[in-house]
Amino acid sequence: MVEIRRTVVVKLDVTDSDAVLLHETIDEYLWACNYVVDDAWQDDYKPTSKTKLHDRTYADVREETHLQANLVQSARNKAAEAIKGVVERWKQGKQASKPHFSTPSIRYDKRSATFHDDHVSLSTVDERINAEY
Repeated sequence: MVEIRRTVVVKLDVTDSDAVLLHETIDEYLWACNYVVDDAWQDDYKPTSKTKLHDRTYADVREETHLQANLVQSARNKAAEAIKGVVERWKQGKQASKPHFSTPSIRYDKRSATFHDDHVSLSTVDERINAEY
C-alpha cells in the first residue's frame, strides 16, 4: 500500500485574537526550524538524524519558545529533512546552501491538530483554537 499525501489550501475562519495566536505560532515555529538548522551548521559533518538533532536542540527550543512539544518535534523533523536534502545534493556533487525557513507555514499532525467535518482544532503558543473551514 502506497501512502499519498496532498497539501490542500483551506481558508480558516478565525477571530482576530485567534489569528494573532496563529501568526505568533508560525513565527515561533519558523524560528525553531531555523534554530535546528543553525545548530547543525556548526559542525563540518551535518547531522541529519532526528534523534541527534532532538538531543542537541529540543530543550533549548522548548525554553526559548512557547511551542507545544509536538510542534517542537514537527519543526525539528522539518529541519532534519531539509538538512538531509542538502547533504544528499552534496553527495551528488551538486551545489546546495544552508536551508532557511521563511514561508509562513506549520506542519501540523494528528497530535497538534484535530480535524472535524466543519472545523479544526489547532495548537498555538497559548491554547488550542477552533477554526471553521
